[in-house]
Amino acid sequence: MALPFQIPKSLAPAFTLSHCTAADTDAIIEVYYEAFLIDPRNTFWWSPDKNAMRKWMDRRIRRKMDDPNVRHFKVTDVQSGDLVAFARWDIPAGHEAAFGEWIGNKAPVDVSQTVKAGEGEARYLPLTSAPAEAIAPPTADYPEGAKPELCKMFFDALKDMSEKQNADTMLGLSLLCTSPKYFRRGAGKALMLPMLALADARGLKTYLEATPAGKPIYEKLGFREVDELTFDLNKLMGSPDGIYKISIMVREPKSI
Repeated sequence: MALPFQIPKSLAPAFTLSHCTAADTDAIIEVYYEAFLIDPRNTFWWSPDKNAMRKWMDRRIRRKMDDPNVRHFKVTDVQSGDLVAFARWDIPAGHEAAFGEWIGNKAPVDVSQTVKAGEGEARYLPLTSAPAEAIAPPTADYPEGAKPELCKMFFDALKDMSEKQNADTMLGLSLLCTSPKYFRRGAGKALMLPMLALADARGLKTYLEATPAGKPIYEKLGFREVDELTFDLNKLMGSPDGIYKISIMVREPKSI
C-alpha cells in the first residue's frame, strides 16, 4: 500500500520505510520492550514479569492497529529484514485521509486480562530517544503483575494532560521506538519528518510526551515544552532514581 508521503532522502539506502501490519507485531514488541528499558525510570509502572509485559504490549498493539484514527509506520533493514524503528500516530478527527489509508488488524486479541475501569486508558508515552497516545476506550488494560495504583496514576496523569492541552485536535506522536542496535542511524527522524510535513500542510499542531532522552531530539525538530509531569519515584516505590519528568511538547505548524 502506498505511503501518504515520500520517503525522506535522508533515510540511508540500507533502510526502507513502509506501513506496519499485524505481521510485524512480534518484532514491534521486541523493539518496544528493549527501547523502554534503556532508562529504568521509564518503566516504573511496569510489571516485573517480562512475559506479562509482552502480552500486554501485544494486546495494546493489536488494539491500536484496529483503530481507524491511528497510523503505524516502520523502518526496516533491507538486508537483514530487521525492524529498525516504528512510530504510532494519532490522527485528529477530520484529517484521516490526509495521513494515508488505515490498515486494520483483524487478528484476534486476547482480552482475558482486561481490567474494567471507568476512566479508561490515557495518552501513552513513546520511549527511546523519543516519546505520546490519545485514546479513551471503555476499559483499562494493565499488565498482569503490575501495581494497579501505579498504572492508574500514570495513565490518568497523561490523560488529564492530554485533555488540558486539547491534544485530540492535534497530530499526536503516540509512540516512537528505535532498536538500540540501530541508534543514531536516522530512522526515528525519517519516521517523523514526513508526518510533520503533512501536519504543516494541514496547519496542524503536533503533540507528544517526551522522556528526558527524547526532549532534546524533539526540540531540534521544532517542539517546545508547554508543561511537564513529575513522578517522585522515591515516594512511589522507594526507588533511589529520584524525580522522573515527562515533558509535554507541542510543535507549531510551519508555513508552507
